[in-house]
Amino acid sequence: MDQLIAKIGKGWKGAKDLTWEEAKRAFHAIVKGEATPTQVGAFLMAMRIKTESISELGAFTAAAREYVAPLQVPHAANMVDVPLYGEKHHTVHIIIAASLVATSAGAGMLLHGVDSPHTSSDLTRILALLGIPVALSVSDITQQLSQRAWVYADLAGYHAPLTRLLDLRREFGVQNLAHQVARLLNPARLPSQVIGIAHPPYLDKMAEALDMLGAKRALIIQGVEGFPELSISAPSTARELRSSHISTLTFRPQDAGLRNGPFQAMSQGAATDTASIPAQEAALIQALLTNRQKGDQRAWVIFNAALLIYAAGVAPSLAQATPLAVHALDSGKAGALLQSMAKEPKTQEQIPSSPQPVTVSS
Repeated sequence: MDQLIAKIGKGWKGAKDLTWEEAKRAFHAIVKGEATPTQVGAFLMAMRIKTESISELGAFTAAAREYVAPLQVPHAANMVDVPLYGEKHHTVHIIIAASLVATSAGAGMLLHGVDSPHTSSDLTRILALLGIPVALSVSDITQQLSQRAWVYADLAGYHAPLTRLLDLRREFGVQNLAHQVARLLNPARLPSQVIGIAHPPYLDKMAEALDMLGAKRALIIQGVEGFPELSISAPSTARELRSSHISTLTFRPQDAGLRNGPFQAMSQGAATDTASIPAQEAALIQALLTNRQKGDQRAWVIFNAALLIYAAGVAPSLAQATPLAVHALDSGKAGALLQSMAKEPKTQEQIPSSPQPVTVSS
């Protein structure tokens, strides 16, 4: 590890990229506890300063995939992998509503992320307020997928070592390479992925890394606050990987037959205190899915649902996916899906417990 750290940590001019095998060796040493905590911290911060190469991203992800077996999904066709590893500070988690609408229109969704209890707008708290169960283990994921084509899984129940690296954000104050690996991981190796990023260089890097890993279809989006969400107020830049061909795309509301809306339509709104933000988001999502909220926010849901329907292969374009999203809302199917999920009996492992401290070297 000391030699690998030295190779990537010699500054802007002296640092060199790791080879594929070196990157895999470093990642295995970290997740298996062979590297000391000091070496782990040094490696992650040196890599953040240098930034990952395409080959390094691919190698780290390949190593992470080797550590655990892929999830077995009974009906993988038309299912989309949707990683959610950013943090919202200003906008609503519209991906929740959009993915439920897309599922109601015939797409399948496997969303995954981690708890962020230190943020005011924690995704898992919003899901809990909506009554949506979180899959906390592999068996939980399998059980939920046997009931419906929409699941949100906590990564800790599938890949604990990678989750421990993600948790280091609280100590470092910044993301590390594990956040990019988690976005690329695709736990069930689904045929389609929709990934949100915040920094433009990762548009090409991730598309090319996924191509190296043999992915067939993926959309990498410079999304709202780094989430896999298209903006209703401005164009969204993306890369699409389809059978080893990478295209540059720009998504505009007009592509789905919608008009631009103001940024305020995506905002969390004015909260009297940060603790009330999850409840406000949950109430808005419920209103949107039950057709009690119209206007620009509804258009934002339809726009993103159309993207997911397109990514799932249910429709050949955003324009043709939009009527399917509208029908899923107007018919009440999306609202009924939410209601049915809220009524599902919770297993013991779906009842969250207090988070326990973890160490990288364990």
